[in-house]
Amino acid sequence: TEVPNSLIVSSTNKLYILGTTGSSNYPTTAGSFDQTFNGGTNFTLTYVLQYTQGSDIVISRLSNDGTSLLSSTYVGGSGNDGLNTPWPLKHNYADEVRGEIMIDKNDNIYVVSSTHSHDFPVTTGVLQPNFGGGLQDGCIFKMDYTLSNMIWASYLGGSNNDAIYSIVLDNNNTLFVAGGTSSHDFPTTPGTLHPSYIGGSADGFVSRINNNGTQILFSTYYGSTH
Repeated sequence: TEVPNSLIVSSTNKLYILGTTGSSNYPTTAGSFDQTFNGGTNFTLTYVLQYTQGSDIVISRLSNDGTSLLSSTYVGGSGNDGLNTPWPLKHNYADEVRGEIMIDKNDNIYVVSSTHSHDFPVTTGVLQPNFGGGLQDGCIFKMDYTLSNMIWASYLGGSNNDAIYSIVLDNNNTLFVAGGTSSHDFPTTPGTLHPSYIGGSADGFVSRINNNGTQILFSTYYGSTH
């Protein structure tokens, strides 16, 4: 099973595809970051699609005319990656595969998604190098345009379940990420709109992160008491 989640076109008109795969023979390219399927546990998406050997995140770059696979890589650990599975973060149809790919003016690639892997390929010195807890954390990473170099990668989450759904860059290439969390200790910052968990089974969150992934600049919950 493969599911594409998000698309973006670079300044040189190359198409980047972010997806989730359960295939050990997904087409990767020589020199890419990870050419080996990492797997996970069996999962059925929307009661139909079978990830019998678990799932990895995949990113693929196509030529302008779609005839050539220029670069393609797996990203993941020993748990399921790229799938958002725990309730209530999985609330609507296809919430299981929410995630996004973004690109900066230098054609570096940014991805946000979710991971169940305690050994996700995080890098040293990032804002959250360790799995926070619960069934899953949000994950965020930056790669070069060839998909061969992991510039930085980090978890983002608290002691319960967390997922990142969306990302945008500002003019200074700082990152704004948004998602959902059931963690009462999600990393927020003082002085923001809602630094404390608001209530209910899950809250939304918005976090601003510096471009090298070492610091949360601002972070807040957003939601209601329901």
